[in-house]
Amino acid sequence: LHLVHARQGNSSFSLGSTGLGARPADSPTPHHQAQVHPTSVRAPEGSPTPIPTHPPPSDMAGQQGWLRGVVKEVLSGDTLVVAGAVKSGIPPEKRLTLASLIAPRLGRRDGSTPDEPFAWDAREFLRKLTVGKPVVFRVEYTLDQSAGREFGSVFLNERDNVAVAVVAAGYAKVRPAGGQQSAFYENLARAQEQAEAKALGLWTKDAAALEAAVRDVTSSDAFDAASFLAATGKGKPVQALVEAVISGSMLRATLLPSLQPVAVMVAGVAAPSMGKRPDADAAEGAAAPQPEAGAREAKHFTEVRTLQREVKLTLEGVSQFGVLVASVSYPVGESGQGEDLASGLLQAGLARGAEWSLNMMPGAAFHLREAERAARQARVGVWHAYVPPPTASAKLSDDFQGTVTEVVSGDCLMVRDAASGVERRVTLSSIRTPRMGGRDRAPEAWAAEARELLRSRLIGRPVRVSMEYTRRVGGGATDAAAAIAAVRGAPAGEERLMAFGSVLSGEGEARFNAAELLLQRGLAQLVRHRAEEERSAHYAALVAAEEAAKAAKRAQWGAREAPAPRVNDLSAPGAAQRARAHLPFLQRAGKVRGVVEHVLSANRLKVSVAKEGVTLAFSPSGVRCPARGQAASAGRAAVPEEPYWAEALAFVRDRVLQRDVVLEVEGVDRIGTFLGTLHVPAGKLDLGAALLAAGLAKLHPSFDASRHPELAAAEEAARSKKLKVWEKYEAPVTGAAEADEAGAGGQGETLEVVVTEVQDATSFYFQNAAEPRVTWIADELAALDLGATPPQTALLRAGDKCVARYEDGQWYRASVERVHAADPTAPEYDVYFVDFGNRQRAKGAAVRPMDAALAAVAPQATPATLAFVKAPGLDDEYGVDAASMLAELVGSGAKLSAVVESRERVQAAGKQWAAQAAVKLHLTLRSGAEGESSVNAKLVAAGLARLAAPKGRGSSSPALEEVRAAQDQARRSRVGLWRYGDPGSDSEEEGGSYPKLRSAGPRR
Repeated sequence: LHLVHARQGNSSFSLGSTGLGARPADSPTPHHQAQVHPTSVRAPEGSPTPIPTHPPPSDMAGQQGWLRGVVKEVLSGDTLVVAGAVKSGIPPEKRLTLASLIAPRLGRRDGSTPDEPFAWDAREFLRKLTVGKPVVFRVEYTLDQSAGREFGSVFLNERDNVAVAVVAAGYAKVRPAGGQQSAFYENLARAQEQAEAKALGLWTKDAAALEAAVRDVTSSDAFDAASFLAATGKGKPVQALVEAVISGSMLRATLLPSLQPVAVMVAGVAAPSMGKRPDADAAEGAAAPQPEAGAREAKHFTEVRTLQREVKLTLEGVSQFGVLVASVSYPVGESGQGEDLASGLLQAGLARGAEWSLNMMPGAAFHLREAERAARQARVGVWHAYVPPPTASAKLSDDFQGTVTEVVSGDCLMVRDAASGVERRVTLSSIRTPRMGGRDRAPEAWAAEARELLRSRLIGRPVRVSMEYTRRVGGGATDAAAAIAAVRGAPAGEERLMAFGSVLSGEGEARFNAAELLLQRGLAQLVRHRAEEERSAHYAALVAAEEAAKAAKRAQWGAREAPAPRVNDLSAPGAAQRARAHLPFLQRAGKVRGVVEHVLSANRLKVSVAKEGVTLAFSPSGVRCPARGQAASAGRAAVPEEPYWAEALAFVRDRVLQRDVVLEVEGVDRIGTFLGTLHVPAGKLDLGAALLAAGLAKLHPSFDASRHPELAAAEEAARSKKLKVWEKYEAPVTGAAEADEAGAGGQGETLEVVVTEVQDATSFYFQNAAEPRVTWIADELAALDLGATPPQTALLRAGDKCVARYEDGQWYRASVERVHAADPTAPEYDVYFVDFGNRQRAKGAAVRPMDAALAAVAPQATPATLAFVKAPGLDDEYGVDAASMLAELVGSGAKLSAVVESRERVQAAGKQWAAQAAVKLHLTLRSGAEGESSVNAKLVAAGLARLAAPKGRGSSSPALEEVRAAQDQARRSRVGLWRYGDPGSDSEEEGGSYPKLRSAGPRR
């Protein structure tokens, strides 16, 4: 029996052109597909079981004329297409009409003709009964007048006559006897009698049933895919019946249960095209369209899995031509579990990935790209002649455990291999973070945050590293690799071999992937690798992490801009004067937390102090480490290399680099390096003591060891053991050397100040005139244009930082001291202006939230009092006059010279800045004119204040003697307080009373 090949469909969509190799040997045949798609069919209630009168022999396929096949498609209630059962390749097909039957006709797809009653039901009955199932069939006769149309008998399971089942269900009638007819005509006639007796299907007498049995045929041209997607929702599943396969990735389907015909493009893939349909006005005899290479195989793959099967469509989008784009899942096995069509096409090499539709389905795109990549590497299907393009990357398989010693950037780490002790540079696979700054460029937005996240989570901690690939960048690398090199910071033109890997830290549920963590926080972007490039083994998890960050609009995916870095670098060359000016603030703060950014040498570090908004150079007090050798240059003599300098440097890097540390600043040297103690809380380490104990440092000869006996003890222990730098030490034969005296006297620290607020006759606030942050704060506030921003909506609490408008209409930094919210819609706040020291009640409309960069800078107003002076209070007689005179002497923004005589711990003003404002300075103020009396002495000489003699330190100060002389003059002159004699003792402890004001009234 001659079987013709399958009819090839036409498509109006051109989906690319590819070459095609041999079809995979394991591609399923139609017979195989029938086994994995069983269909349970139930006839209408009351229909009889087919009557197998004179059934064919059990081995009917072996009898003359009988053939085996699998039903591929049902065209109507009496016509089906049978495909041959072959082991491989595209099988031949035969269109066969059931002999002696007349089934109702389906209407045209364009809706120009309607269905006959029960036409759709008849087609569906026969489809569910036979599609995908093995059958035996025989051609009974052929009608030449019907273009050689073939009629025959079809049996399921070699026993059940399909034609009898259709007639018995009432979905077809038997042609009248005469002429050519079925060999089983008597069975058909008997089945029809039973169906007619029971009024089944076509034999119903119910007019309403007849009317309902006509399907409402609509054209697919009337279907609006965009509106349907909007109404149903992206990602939502819908059921559909595949009516035709146009190409491997293009279907014609009927939506269920609405029966709306639609065209569907399989999301994520593009199969070879079957060729465009010829134009209607094409010349007669024009050549038929030729399918692209591999198009028939791709179409066959899709047909045997989906044609006339019910599938699940997951809506993804709409193409530029208005065609619905969806993921197609078809049932497999008895459980009916869904299998993705696009994934199968890509794995078999019968389609290519379509980027435009892959972008519609980010969750599944990774798996489809991996399926395409596997087919490409296996060179199957359209990839049979694939030759990988040259690439700068190469696969790398190397796992090791180690400890993170440095975070170079947000995507680059230094890890010490636990086995070899060697530091290895590891770049995180498949991600890219913003670039850190360099000498000639500023850091990109979020670069510092990405680096800080890794530093806080990984530095000094054990990790497991899986190296995955290398890439040669710079020099002769490819353009793409060179671009990556630029992003990573590699010098232009320099060729480097970068090693990429995944870094995992933690155990159990706390275990995390460093790259995934950065993506989750929105601080990195996924690298979209080319198909042939190596990538992270955790790429799917990285894709999901980035999508989650985008959905949550975190960091660089959100509308909020990255915080602007505002750092006062006191470690830069030429910053010694600024460093000295900043010393009082660090000393008053006591213990200051910071992060070691760089190890400049074994005993000189660069430390970032975020709370103060500064970066400073720091050295442990009194500790001297071996010097690193330097060649002679610029007229400078060469510095010889001292033993153990490299070991000392490594010792410090291992213990403090990028660690959180606590500083206690004691002073600053001539080049602006701050001196003091440095502790690492995590390891309970005192850096200076640790260096001395390890024999990698010595105490400086001029250092007063009595201030830090623990340092002297550490040095003595190392010296006694002759460790490292003490290895050649010999104890002196004669008496011990005398220690150098370290004097601590002198006139005290001198500052240049501007008084900003006078509280009473002796108490005031000042700003350091050499502090650049004062000007920076004013410029930042002016640039914010706070008057145009909406007022604060949330109710503030006591201690909150804010920006408030003063009486002069300008905005200044402030701290809320008290809230008055009897009416929550119109609150008022008592605010303290932290950069000036004054207070005011402000309405809620005159308060704004403070920017994080401004909030990070310490208050610039420092509380102070006149040293050695005691004056009447504002409620006492002469109190207002004394305060007025002080304001006149120090006001108008004049710069004054201030000598710190002593310090006093006080209750901080401004709850959030307590650590910075907990010290009150006792000052001697001078206007700067040579030989002029101090402000302290002038106030006492006018009789508006008296001497407050201190005890202990300062009792011999020249400023004290000056005030004492001024008091003697005022007493003799009988001015002010001395008008009626001695007002009281000059001892601070004894106190002394002042006369009260004679009239009580409101105070200004």
